[in-house]
Amino acid sequence: MKKINYKLKKITNGIFLCSIKNSYDLSMTFCRLQEFYESPFKEIRGKKFNLLDFIKLYSSKQGDGSFTYPVDWVGFNVPGPVVDKHFKVGIDDINEYDKVMKNIHTTINKDVKKKNHYYLIGAVNNDKETIYHELCHAFYFLDSNYEQDVTKIIKKLLPSIYVEIKESLLEIGYSKEVIDDEIQAYISTCCSVLGDIKLNKKEKKNYLQVEKLLIQNFNHYKKLNKIKI
Repeated sequence: MKKINYKLKKITNGIFLCSIKNSYDLSMTFCRLQEFYESPFKEIRGKKFNLLDFIKLYSSKQGDGSFTYPVDWVGFNVPGPVVDKHFKVGIDDINEYDKVMKNIHTTINKDVKKKNHYYLIGAVNNDKETIYHELCHAFYFLDSNYEQDVTKIIKKLLPSIYVEIKESLLEIGYSKEVIDDEIQAYISTCCSVLGDIKLNKKEKKNYLQVEKLLIQNFNHYKKLNKIKI
């Protein structure tokens, strides 16, 4: 198998970016780990699984018979403790992508003060929009103040809008356990999760107000952490 060329960059304390030029290699490097973390499939999430079994399951549920994972997902994010647990659970059908992730895990743990206390994000080289989206997840996990701030803001969404966004995310393929985290990440980086949903005047005003607050909040934490991409 060809060598997988990746770059590992420390963005700020505890947050690391793995970037790969080839989008297929990026998605397959993160695939097993990302699904272990937050797969919508209960037989996959948190369990040891064979990659070919996952490909077959994903193709039947999400890809209309085809394995569209590398096309469906462009950004990735996994907490350090999950990475550690993943490798402790073990991999029976280990491949070159798994070996890359193992090397990344080992390298990061040499840098952080507390073992496994980090957040790994992944994106194609120079994809700033995706990197910012994944940064929101990192802040949400590592910084309790950030989590509390965005939780308060999300609660300002009208129930009708919240339900529509939740259903939209579930349809895309997200697990219900990460809905609020995904909502704050999407809206904070101006990525619409409303699809073709039409909002009435009151709903649109509410959504734009919440969007403004979340963007301001994200910019504040970017500045606080001296983020430069």
